[in-house]
Amino acid sequence: MTIRNALRRFDSYRRDKMGSSEILLYKLLSNNKSLEPKLLDNEDVKHILLIRNNKRIGNMFFMLPFIRELRKQYPDAKIDLLLREPWQGQFFQNMGLGKFDYSSFSFKQIVSWLQCIFRLRKNTYDLVLVPYSSVTDSMMSSMLDARNKVSEYAKDRLPAAPHSSPLPVRHPHAALESLDILKGMGIKLDPEYDHTMAFSQQETENAQQISQQLRKGKEHITLAYFRGARGEKQLDETTWETVLTQFDEVTGKQINWIEILSPDIPAPLNAETQTYQSKDMRVLAAVLKQMDGFICCDTGPLHLADAAGANCVGLYTHTSIERYGLLGSNTVNVDGLDNLDAAQILKSLKIPF
Repeated sequence: MTIRNALRRFDSYRRDKMGSSEILLYKLLSNNKSLEPKLLDNEDVKHILLIRNNKRIGNMFFMLPFIRELRKQYPDAKIDLLLREPWQGQFFQNMGLGKFDYSSFSFKQIVSWLQCIFRLRKNTYDLVLVPYSSVTDSMMSSMLDARNKVSEYAKDRLPAAPHSSPLPVRHPHAALESLDILKGMGIKLDPEYDHTMAFSQQETENAQQISQQLRKGKEHITLAYFRGARGEKQLDETTWETVLTQFDEVTGKQINWIEILSPDIPAPLNAETQTYQSKDMRVLAAVLKQMDGFICCDTGPLHLADAAGANCVGLYTHTSIERYGLLGSNTVNVDGLDNLDAAQILKSLKIPF
């Protein structure tokens, strides 16, 4: 037996054993006091809990299409959210949702997590939804009382969400695959998904004022860019200079550049370039929406801007566009820097030059 085959057998054995342990865990934790054998009709669902315990910012934005669709399908239901950290709730403001709870799930904050679970166990939900299956979310689903429990299908986690159904074909995009869960419930989805945040009138007006200050009354195209990125996705300064130069050349240097700064990027690429930064991510998102375009090479900031409804240019060098690409109709996914065409991008974004 080769080493590779031995490792494959070991991994298969590990998964089988872990799967059995998972099933036992959910059965031990199960709270089936109010569980019903069949899915409720939509009109009978009055109280929903949506569970998503994950600390990555991009995964919060991927919940937006699901929440938007859920709100359409259950217009009269109260929809509560159980997230991991308090900072995550800001992305779902002004969307007609109910109560926000935060699990603080970690070994260090085990007391806070238990307090949260015991508080939620006092409720009887009509529907608990786990759009992205994980051990943590499945544990919480098991422990809570609900008439229906539905999750992304996983055989070993059925005790935690027994009303889940497998689907033969899943949407490839990370932000849209969760909608398949609603399909599995027999719900006919709106063909037009909405992946955006909801801004108040005051937020929009404040962002417009900031935008006017950055534009300084110029009629030039105003483009923002952010150079921060993790790992291999990060581009060096020379590469960024090349990217910006391409846009300058096709516009006759008629671009008013704005560099977005952060703790990781404390100084601009060019000293004469205007800069903007904000610790408030809703403010930053609203401002980016007011720019003529936003260029970035990292998915987190890109999905923030995309969720804001901004014109976005995603420079994808190591990440799958099919899985993590921009969703807006006013966005451009560039698959590798060799395919960067500044003139075509501006045309696609309907920016005159």
